[in-house]
Amino acid sequence: MADTEYICLDTEFVNNISIIELSVFSISGREICHRLFRPARDVRWTAPPDKLKITPEMVANEPTFRQTLTKIQPIFDRARFIIGYAIDNDIKMLRKEGVEGLDDITPIEVRDLYWLVRGRSSGVDLYGVPNLIAITNELGMTFDEGEAHFASSDTRATLFCFHKLIQELCDSVGESYDPANPDNALSLFNREFTIAKKQYLREQAHGYAWFVETPKGYKLKISRTPPGPEITTFAETADRARAEYDILKFVSRREIPGAHGHYRLKESDFAFLRKYTNTYDEESAEMLRRLMKFKGRLSF
Repeated sequence: MADTEYICLDTEFVNNISIIELSVFSISGREICHRLFRPARDVRWTAPPDKLKITPEMVANEPTFRQTLTKIQPIFDRARFIIGYAIDNDIKMLRKEGVEGLDDITPIEVRDLYWLVRGRSSGVDLYGVPNLIAITNELGMTFDEGEAHFASSDTRATLFCFHKLIQELCDSVGESYDPANPDNALSLFNREFTIAKKQYLREQAHGYAWFVETPKGYKLKISRTPPGPEITTFAETADRARAEYDILKFVSRREIPGAHGHYRLKESDFAFLRKYTNTYDEESAEMLRRLMKFKGRLSF
């Protein structure tokens, strides 16, 4: 089995427009591709120097990404897995630059692997994982700001973190890890992460709903933590987004003209709140979270 079926990569790009550096390592730690690229069109390099180390002068005489695409595409044609840190951003830019077949390659997010193996047990939020520098140093490889944000350095650090974390995951369940053929380890990771993420989302969805009186009228409050002792009427819910949708729909007819989000409530509305309950349904939970982000546009 070729070690290039599993690749680890990092891209540096300017203003979410053009890739200016690409580094790709095989699973065994060989750098199989490193290139600099000139943006296809003029762009303003607005990123601060500590976040983007490549300068316009460094790429002025380099080809554009698309001019070298025929040499780069075969790397992705052979790959089955792409390992990365914030890999979705890299994949988005590679797709934008014309790389094909990315939907057929399984992405492995090292941030998720860190959360599963180490972060979750120490209270790190799934969406608040430390940066690559912090994780790399925690795992025992010296990596500082001077090295970061060069694609080769970032890819080397990412691959180091991947091997360390996947080894810890395998050790934790008594399974062996073959760094040259990580199929079984990746299956373990995907299975355990799916279970852990579902539990995380279920826990995060739990919360409370109550009304707060303001000079304009009553306003619905949704929170993960319970209200203070001064609030005697509230609902504990398994899914906060569902509760927000249901309660706002129920009281929509009480909205005060000219005071969006404020309501003139009656006792029947408080009675509804006292009796309100719901259950968590993972299939509809994400849809509801997204829907309620646009609650200002809803018309019940």
